[in-house]
Order: sequence, then C-alpha cells, then structure tokens
Amino acid sequence: MDELLAERGRAFIFEGKRRTDLIRFGEFTAGTWWDKDPSQPFRALFPIPHIHLSLNPNLIQNPGY
Repeated sequence: MDELLAERGRAFIFEGKRRTDLIRFGEFTAGTWWDKDPSQPFRALFPIPHIHLSLNPNLIQNPGY
C-alpha cells in the first residue's frame, strides 16, 4: 500500500489529490511529505462553512475549528 500511495503522489502531483489520499491511507497525521510536517488530527475534516452553519441551526462546527 505504501508503494501505491507513493505512485499516486507522483501521478497526481499537480491535481490536488494528495491530502485526500493521505487521509484515505491513514498517513495525513502520521507522516511527512516534501516539506510538510504531519497535520494535527482534527485537520482530517474540513471546517463547515459559516454560511451553512447559519442556515442550519442543527449543524455544529467540526472540532478544532
């Protein structure tokens, strides 16, 4: 699986898929790549945009944001 992740990193280098792949393979908060340090665990989820939070009072912001 490590080789598959590395190959996807090379194949899609400018496609903006690296973050999603690292989350999918469980490496986003564990490893480093190029000059990027590991991210904090709460960064695996995107924040919910403010407009959606204000339109739907049942939503709560993801932890850490």
